[in-house]
Amino acid sequence: MTYISYILIMLGVLLLSSCNETLIHPSDNQPPNTTLFLDSIRNQQNSRVYVSWSGEDTDGMVIGYIFTWDKKNWYFTRNNDSTFALQVESSDTNFRFSIAAIDNSLKQYPYEGERIEFVDKNNNGFHDPGEDFPQLHGAVDPTPANLFFPIKNSAPIIAWGNDTTAKSSLSVALPDTTFAFATFKIFVTDPDGDATIESIEWSMNDSSQNANWKTLPKNTRLFNVTIKDGLLLNANNAIYIRAKDIGKLSSKVLRYPSTNKTWYVRAAKGPILLIKDCANKDIDNFYSRALSLIGSNTFDGRFDVLDINTTRTADAPAKTIPPFINPMFIESLNLYSAIVWYTDKSPSMTLAQQSLTPYTRSGGKVLFIADLPAPLSEDMRTEIRDFSPIDSIGSSEVSSDPLAIRNGTEFIALEHGGTIYPNLIKERGSVLVYPLYPKANAKPVYALPVGTKWQGTPILGVQDDESTMIFLHMPLHLLNTNDQAIKLIERIMLDEFKIR
Repeated sequence: MTYISYILIMLGVLLLSSCNETLIHPSDNQPPNTTLFLDSIRNQQNSRVYVSWSGEDTDGMVIGYIFTWDKKNWYFTRNNDSTFALQVESSDTNFRFSIAAIDNSLKQYPYEGERIEFVDKNNNGFHDPGEDFPQLHGAVDPTPANLFFPIKNSAPIIAWGNDTTAKSSLSVALPDTTFAFATFKIFVTDPDGDATIESIEWSMNDSSQNANWKTLPKNTRLFNVTIKDGLLLNANNAIYIRAKDIGKLSSKVLRYPSTNKTWYVRAAKGPILLIKDCANKDIDNFYSRALSLIGSNTFDGRFDVLDINTTRTADAPAKTIPPFINPMFIESLNLYSAIVWYTDKSPSMTLAQQSLTPYTRSGGKVLFIADLPAPLSEDMRTEIRDFSPIDSIGSSEVSSDPLAIRNGTEFIALEHGGTIYPNLIKERGSVLVYPLYPKANAKPVYALPVGTKWQGTPILGVQDDESTMIFLHMPLHLLNTNDQAIKLIERIMLDEFKIR
């Protein structure tokens, strides 16, 4: 072997040794770098901010990131951007966003949104430079990128109803005239997050800073107003409401009604409410006259009339009915000791179903005089059963002949262990009625006599066992021979219900 050949062999061995040394002792992993395109935002932002970021790694690739808004809680993400909702804690707040890239040197990566712990060497609760994230094993950028956001506090938003639309506001509008109990529904939100809402304030008939502003819990969405709260009786009223956030910013002051409308609150004239569920003026006049005459004119000018028929349509209740049956309509009924509710063949049974049971449970008394349509739907049968002492109603009228119940026919008052009612004699008109079947604890109080045009003695009047409701399926205005129907109303009001 020549000397030159020996030298070449030795050089080859050295080169091979050098290559093997490189494989056996690789260079250390280089951490990635993180980039935010700005380090601060000069103009104040709203509480919802959009942030984007990127990362690069000289000896690999970026797999994900960890980020924080408080330097305490760090979270993993694979995203390169996101929109954040920041919660302000004062009138204006500065926020710091920090993010650090993670490279591909890990064997296992966190799941999206996972909270990443760090070693808090100085026990101050915050991540400081040089403190490790053990779960990331050196794969994270040790110098996170930072972006500062000056966030402007936004005022709360308040509206009537379920949202800020005009349709929603209209859906919760009260009748132009109400009794001395009103229910309002409000929508409250804050662009900075609903958690920043501190309180809701309202005032009756005064919106000045010196007004008697009352505070509601911040989660209030439905509230009631009564005389105790400053309602003016037999007068126009207005209510003002506003929301405040923790930064002491106030929403606009909301007024009900709007400035071009009025809201009149009327006082109860007396203990009886007459509910007109009928489109017949002759019937209206009969009941108004009856209440004016009974008890030697005791209630003349001492009862109110609520018309729930005139403005009713096929798609909507009368404009006199508030949008909240419970509590507003029910509590309005509770202002009266007794209700006389009469109907035509298009009765508001759903409203009666929703309101009369809670009314009688609160101690109210009801005389309900119902005319019923033919055919009688199952829905209406159910509604009647729900609020009345009626267990069921006959499948058909006692007779299909409108002249079957002739003038002079006597409607017989039945002994029921209470007040003695007068027999009633039909004097005019056409009477078509269904037989009623009382509940087990109820008592029949009126029936037809035995006749050739119907079977048996159909029951047409029922009273519950507590004398809180009397349900009559008889047109009293047609049975008023010698004012006997008026005397019946008198005995029910004075002797049975003890109304004074």
